Amino acid sequence: MNQYKEPTFTMNREGGMLRKNELLEIRDLLMNLKQDILTSLEGRIKSNDISDQREIGDIFDDADLEQSREFNLLLTTRERQKLEQIETALQKIEYSEYGFCEDCGENIPVGRLRAMPFATLCVKCKSERESIEEPISVYTEEKG
Repeated sequence: MNQYKEPTFTMNREGGMLRKNELLEIRDLLMNLKQDILTSLEGRIKSNDISDQREIGDIFDDADLEQSREFNLLLTTRERQKLEQIETALQKIEYSEYGFCEDCGENIPVGRLRAMPFATLCVKCKSERESIEEPISVYTEEKG
């Protein structure tokens, strides 16, 4: 009777190893991050529902409320992007495609994946991209 042991690591393209326990740890971290974001968004939605039902206030209250809504919208956009990155990372884990740099194909070090489990670039490629790309401003200046 042949019994196969469950592998303790996942081989990647360059022959490096990502141990199964490391992969499970990172998957759990991704799932926890996802849940935290969803919980935060749910709370923010409930908070906006409550503020919509408030009594009419003065102009300063309205300005504060509008600023708060804009800030929440910005956060929601960032959180949605982060959720998409987390979902992509979870799919890559499922299909054994996780942990490879999208630019050079090299392994992303486990330490980087633990710190940023949805990372798609190794440190070298990320640094190269950042040196080429201009910073993107959230707010654009109106010219006139």
